[in-house]
Amino acid sequence: MKIKLWVSGVSIALLGLVLAGCGSQKSSQQKTLNVTASQAMATADPDKADDIVSQAAIAQFMEGLYTTNQKGKVVPAIAKKVVKPTNDGKTYTFNLRHNAKWSNGKKVTAADFVYSLQRQVDPNTKSQEVGHVAEIKNATAITAGKKAVKTLGVKALGKYKLQITLKQRVPYFNYRLATEIYPLNKTFTEKYGNKYGTSAKKTLSNGPYVLKGWTGTNDTWKYEKNPYYYGHKQVKIKNVKVQTVKNNSTAENLFQSDQVQVTQITGTQVSEAQRGSLKSQLKITKLNQLYFMLWNQKRSALQNTDLRRAVSYALNRQSLVKNILKDGSVAATSLVPSGNTTNPTTGKDFNTDTGNLYPYSPAKAKQYWKKAQASLGNQKLTLQLLTNDNDINKSVAEYIQAAIQKNLKGVTVNVKSVPLTNEISTFSKGDFDFATLSWSSDFQDPIDFLNKASMTNSVNFGKFNNAKYEKLISTITADKQSTKARYQTMQQAAKLVAQEQGVTPIYQTSAAHLISKKVGGVHFTLLRDTLYRYAYWK
Repeated sequence: MKIKLWVSGVSIALLGLVLAGCGSQKSSQQKTLNVTASQAMATADPDKADDIVSQAAIAQFMEGLYTTNQKGKVVPAIAKKVVKPTNDGKTYTFNLRHNAKWSNGKKVTAADFVYSLQRQVDPNTKSQEVGHVAEIKNATAITAGKKAVKTLGVKALGKYKLQITLKQRVPYFNYRLATEIYPLNKTFTEKYGNKYGTSAKKTLSNGPYVLKGWTGTNDTWKYEKNPYYYGHKQVKIKNVKVQTVKNNSTAENLFQSDQVQVTQITGTQVSEAQRGSLKSQLKITKLNQLYFMLWNQKRSALQNTDLRRAVSYALNRQSLVKNILKDGSVAATSLVPSGNTTNPTTGKDFNTDTGNLYPYSPAKAKQYWKKAQASLGNQKLTLQLLTNDNDINKSVAEYIQAAIQKNLKGVTVNVKSVPLTNEISTFSKGDFDFATLSWSSDFQDPIDFLNKASMTNSVNFGKFNNAKYEKLISTITADKQSTKARYQTMQQAAKLVAQEQGVTPIYQTSAAHLISKKVGGVHFTLLRDTLYRYAYWK
């Protein structure tokens, strides 16, 4: 969004005042915007980022074919326009702008997109985010090692002309292009190999900002305005400094002392802010994000469906969001967030049709625990709950721990809180019992949540595998049904995963942000964190 100052019909004296104001505005652009993140970045490699913090950071210094505006609408970026697909909705042909450059001054070309996409599906890259490009022709087969990387359905038709062919029509693919698919400069990337994106110096930007000051392990970093960015004149704030703050009280104190101008708060801080002097600077946004538990199917005890059911019934999700989170988050009633999708016939929310698939029932929790005990031959069980170490996740983990130990006598839960990078590494190794994880989707379609319990999805770290469920997911992703029939299939999938507790949803996230009244253009939406390219000092 361009911010323009129109001046007309003014006297010379007034014009002088306007020019002085412009000088002041220019000076304010040099002022650093200070913001917080809930976790440290895990990677700056867009082909590998599978955590929310890293993806939100990458969006600040990388840009794809499309991007989103302040309202979350898809708009052109490297591509000159939002194109209409041909070939029954399967082929996208883009003409790229000629003035897009990398932060080293090199041109951004169609070949950069081809290279990045091929690299992402290459099994040697070991990307956890291949699901973002799975709809592209031959992507799944390449990742499985069954086809050559060069057979991927993407090619450069010229220096500034790119074509992407999908294996089938994908109604939400524009969102993929705006938020999940980025180019990479081959020469720079291959210089560092698998170390690309492990520090700011080993990262190349093509977006509004350049990543600075990140060593790969530190908790602070900066976004500096990219002078080579084609739209650099519309980027109002030159420097954005990010610091990781895991403690809610610290975040609020930093905001109140004006040491940070944008931060997220939770729990008691939110309810206090709603009643106090910070109310006008508080913004609560329901997100297309779900917090859930996954179960390691390699652990014999956790293969027991009755045990998983017992744990789910032991959780009072309403009490959790009301008394612990206190930030506008809502109890999960299905594996799909509310507001994500509506019934194409009635207009009702997806979850209105499913009903509450995850109710609280201590009686049923005890009932299923007894069945699990009989099956397992154990009266007692000790489990480790893995979570990452920010305040929110630790509080939720402690709540889960207490609920299980209260309602399932004989079950002991030990909480292990680790940094996000360690948690992801542990997931990949399969070295956990059960764990908490949140998933945020950049498009509104239930499949991006339902497939988290599918073997086709790389984020199914627990390796839940149910043949009937896989058939439903396959039918949904094929997108050959009518809109009405596809909706009904997704309803079946949501009910089946609840019955089997393939993964166990806990709550839908809402984000409560404090945004300084001195700053404009900071907007959080259902689908995405704010992009600081739109921010400005008032």
